[in-house]
Amino acid sequence: MKCYSSVVSVYIVLFLSSLAAGQSYSVANVGTASPRAIDSDGNVAGVFETSKKPRQTHAFYWTKKGGFQDLGTLGGNGDDSAAFGINASGQVVGQANSSPGAPDQAFLWSARSGMVDLGNLGGPSSVANAVNESGEVAGQSDLSSGFTNGFLWTSGGGLQSIGILQGGQQSGANAINASGQIAGWANVNSNDDAIIWTADAGLMSLGITARCGATAFGINDSAEVVGWFNNSPGCTFTSHGLNSAGQIVGTGDSPTSSTVALLWTADGVLQDLNTLIPSKSTRTLISANAINDAGQIVADANAKNGAGHYAVLLTPIMNTLLGSSENPSQAGQTVTFAATVQSIAGPPPSGEQVNFFSGATLLGGAPLVQGVASFTTSTLVTGTHKIVAIYEGDAIYASSKSPILAQVVTK
Repeated sequence: MKCYSSVVSVYIVLFLSSLAAGQSYSVANVGTASPRAIDSDGNVAGVFETSKKPRQTHAFYWTKKGGFQDLGTLGGNGDDSAAFGINASGQVVGQANSSPGAPDQAFLWSARSGMVDLGNLGGPSSVANAVNESGEVAGQSDLSSGFTNGFLWTSGGGLQSIGILQGGQQSGANAINASGQIAGWANVNSNDDAIIWTADAGLMSLGITARCGATAFGINDSAEVVGWFNNSPGCTFTSHGLNSAGQIVGTGDSPTSSTVALLWTADGVLQDLNTLIPSKSTRTLISANAINDAGQIVADANAKNGAGHYAVLLTPIMNTLLGSSENPSQAGQTVTFAATVQSIAGPPPSGEQVNFFSGATLLGGAPLVQGVASFTTSTLVTGTHKIVAIYEGDAIYASSKSPILAQVVTK
């Protein structure tokens, strides 16, 4: 693994070179599909093969409560669609056609409006790759000249080309953050450069020199950019996703030369995600495609028995630790129990309830504040009390129980 940085904090992951223990994850099956995007609430979008004959590929939207939803095609008469971006408002973007064999067009989907055609920049086809929380869309479109330009779409301004670099003819937009900054690529001569676009400064190269080109695939709200560049003889490359904590996901080769899903964290450790899920899992993770700010990851997975390809959602498992202010303590003495709830990959939770028990007896509860909940009591009688703290969980994280703390109370 190599990490490179520049003024705009560019992170590049090339291949798997080391493994390390770290955050563990639960695995939820999304469906027989390929996931491409995840929002801050753990909702997923991507593409799947329908059961229709002849077989077609359609965009999907999946939520924990609502399950798997086929988004169809433009006008409902097409035979092809795919979703590549999603935001927390339930808006999904991608590409779809309106009749069998027709060129795909960029779309914006919502439960209220359905699938809306965003148009193009004068050429036959277009694709929307990302959408931010304001509903601004980034993608790319064919031009009438036969070249391609990246675009920004807004509800008030429609499609706007992000332009090209001096000496180039083409560009593309792969990601957009909350400020409307776009990450993608643009060519100069025969090579592609990784770029960032802003409304004020326009299109700017990230200055990465690579014989086989470079592109940016993700940008977070801190303007940190993730992507790839390649100088290898074969000019192969790997794409990645990025969250606000600077965690990167992608795919690469393990020491056994098999293709595996990867997680890179800011401490410089690159991990095979297969080592961080339950050992009894029936899936092999082959590509991690996106990661949200809660640390949830969507990945492509193959069944270990060879029977199927799946979209899976990985959620960080929370650990609950319990401490006592006085142990041993005396009967009638005030004792404060503090529970710390945290994961490695996700931010500390706040607001959720932690309950404190002595055996099966509920002592009381308290809300988490930046991952810590405290409960104070002076009612413990003489003896040894088996104290545990139970985190109730939330819409994203599962519940978690602390190890038993033996609180000794003397006379």
